[in-house]
Amino acid sequence: MSELDQLVTQIKQATDYQTNKRILREKILTDLHVAYNNGLFKVSPELIAFLATWPSDELFLEDTYENPIKIVRTEFLSLCQDHYQRVMNTWHIQFEEIKRARRI
Repeated sequence: MSELDQLVTQIKQATDYQTNKRILREKILTDLHVAYNNGLFKVSPELIAFLATWPSDELFLEDTYENPIKIVRTEFLSLCQDHYQRVMNTWHIQFEEIKRARRI
């Protein structure tokens, strides 16, 4: 294989890696949504921190469709923490597979 062919192959692998990484991130961002009390919420560290520090147990939060949804804070916090960690673990595992495939 000539140097030019090797260079083309390396560029293609790098491009495929960046494309696959971006596609995986977009999928994970979609997976971060969780349904609760007829609302749909995007779980984020900010949402988890907000729920963890809110003083009362019941509140109303705006969901992704701009609807006010009644929330039982402790219940929703637990759901969000579990869901966020599960999705992040999945992302990490799939990201490591993409990195490993890149090296092969």
